[in-house]
Amino acid sequence: MKSLRFISAEAFVSNAEFARKSLSSIAHNLFPLLFKASYLLEQGEVIHDLVKNWPLVDFNVGKLLGTTVDYQEDLSHRTCTVCLESCLTGLRDYVLNHPSPYVKRLKVVDLTERNYELVVQALLKKCYCPLKICCVSFRSDNLALQKFFYIIKLTEPSLLRKLEIVHNVRLEMEHLEILFNSIHFPLLMSLTLPARTFNVRRFTATDEQMLTNIGEKLGEMTQLTELSMPFSILTGRIQGLLSPLKTPLKKLNVSNCSLNHADMAYLANSFHVNHLEALDLSGHNIPDLYPSTFFKLLSHSSSVLRSLTLEDCNIQDTHVNMLILGLSPCQKLEEFKFLGNPLSSHALKQLFTFLRELPMLKNVEFPVPMDCYPIGITYPIDDVSLCRFDHQKYESVAEELKFILLQANREDVKASTPFFGSYDAAVQETNNELGAYLIKSFKEAVEKFTISLNKMS
Repeated sequence: MKSLRFISAEAFVSNAEFARKSLSSIAHNLFPLLFKASYLLEQGEVIHDLVKNWPLVDFNVGKLLGTTVDYQEDLSHRTCTVCLESCLTGLRDYVLNHPSPYVKRLKVVDLTERNYELVVQALLKKCYCPLKICCVSFRSDNLALQKFFYIIKLTEPSLLRKLEIVHNVRLEMEHLEILFNSIHFPLLMSLTLPARTFNVRRFTATDEQMLTNIGEKLGEMTQLTELSMPFSILTGRIQGLLSPLKTPLKKLNVSNCSLNHADMAYLANSFHVNHLEALDLSGHNIPDLYPSTFFKLLSHSSSVLRSLTLEDCNIQDTHVNMLILGLSPCQKLEEFKFLGNPLSSHALKQLFTFLRELPMLKNVEFPVPMDCYPIGITYPIDDVSLCRFDHQKYESVAEELKFILLQANREDVKASTPFFGSYDAAVQETNNELGAYLIKSFKEAVEKFTISLNKMS
């Protein structure tokens, strides 16, 4: 919902000519409000003049466009070329602008960019620019390893707080060891690694030592509290990787990591467990492999746990009572995701009747009921079969589940079924690049196959 202030700001910037002429009379503390309103309405000229005359010390696009008191919607994931270009030209003119009604106070600028060549140029020239680029968060997406290693050294890694290496960056364990041996990240708080960084199924004695070395390097990152390693094969190695850490983790993603009982036992008894605010254990057959250990983990983390993800964990109707018992102490839980589990409509209603009693709960992602699919469907459901269910019956069940929430006056809880997983804005923004890369890879594979056939003939 928009406040009266925000509605007024929209009305003000909607007349670009009037707004630009009136900026010299605007109070400094209204500039952030006008910036977000201008971005929402894609008023590039107004954005340019706002930035050109920016009177504040900080210009953080993420904060300016994120959730605010006057307008809760987060605009930071919206791509608007006109607005971003206006920001950059405004910054340029801010530096070149001599006579100004405002004293130049701007010290920090926070922008996002996904063009590798432009970012490299900017980082190489930062020593000579009036406005210095300072990276506190870096995301590498669909980037060749050579380019990644080159650009990461330009970012001043000693200042990085967050590092995400995702989506088609082919970083394997030996590359990670080289990265940690050659570059130090003393202030790093959050680390995300790409799929298959680790694969213990092909480990040698040398690889075991390499894993130990990586664990020790992680231990040197005394600020690290968030670690995400989805789709790595880490069977029996969680303790070796996490035990060297000096600071307890608050967020841990080990989804689809093929954890065994020893791994779960370590997590349930480690010094991390009492601090875990977000945990993702998706892709593990929890009810059959280690039910008691898992519930011990839940019990120990219940006082702080805010987000729990258990997608594709083979949770069935017979496990619902046990799940409710395990979740009961988690009174601070704000988010619960359990897509991909074979649960019936009846089991979901039983679960929602419990979930509505969790006082802090805000978001639930639930699976399509098993009885909405054809008889004989197997789990995990493949992508082809995922949407082949009785949509009318699903809508009816979804309404019943929401009614269960409404009966307890829990309109604040959002319940949904994202059929293909949670929306990732960063993936959406780069889907064209990823698509182009996949087409290129497919073309190269076909060419190699054709050459091989020609040689055989």
